[in-house]
Amino acid sequence: MVLSEDILKIKYRKEPFDTFEVEKGTLLTPSAKQFLTEKGIELIIKGEISTSNTSTTKNKEVVSEKEEVKEIFEKPKYVGKNGEYYFEKPEYMTQIDGNVLVAKNSKQIRFRGKMDTFLADLLLTTKELVLSFPDEKFVKDMESIIKFLQNIIVAEKLDKILENQVLLDSKTIRDIKEILENPKDYFKKGHLLEVSLESDLAIHKLNKLRFLARELEVEAINYLVEDYKVNRKDLLEAFNILSDVIYLVILKINNGNYDLR
Repeated sequence: MVLSEDILKIKYRKEPFDTFEVEKGTLLTPSAKQFLTEKGIELIIKGEISTSNTSTTKNKEVVSEKEEVKEIFEKPKYVGKNGEYYFEKPEYMTQIDGNVLVAKNSKQIRFRGKMDTFLADLLLTTKELVLSFPDEKFVKDMESIIKFLQNIIVAEKLDKILENQVLLDSKTIRDIKEILENPKDYFKKGHLLEVSLESDLAIHKLNKLRFLARELEVEAINYLVEDYKVNRKDLLEAFNILSDVIYLVILKINNGNYDLR
């Protein structure tokens, strides 16, 4: 029989105890042993004399006999973020970074799920638009946005700095910010003041993506900023510009930069 920490905790919650009796030959996990030690619980093997009722010599004999209660020292399959370890993966947890487990509802997993969902929406929208409007410039611009988001996802998962990113026709993040500060210097119509029923279908689809990108930025802030401390400035800057990049494509459509007839 294997005695785990979870089993001990369940029994202890139901009714606290100072001693715990096991069958001879029972295997204890290291965490189970630690739980007994922390709670000051005496381990008793059935059929053997408790150490509290014996002399010093007898105590030594009992301790020697208790060595038969084996401990499991094989390397656990998984470890947790707080240093805990698991021999099996709980259903409510998932793997990140090799054998590290976190809860499926953690901020990190929620954030990664939102990134994957947005990427799926971006790919689907691009596919739909390209099938209707196979303009080469438009295709290249959308592919650059997709690549940009994929690079963000990889940088977050591998904990690498995101740098030297270019989008659309070789524009940097700084270039895009400058264009959107003074769009009339680049587009005759300037800003798109309203999206209405009269707007092109492509603009409607991209406008929805634009606001989904803003929601993704909020998720990034929830995950990467804690007590006003920014953990990944590079990623926050990238998510901040993502909706702007999509808006820039909308402006290009509105100003006839693509052949979307």
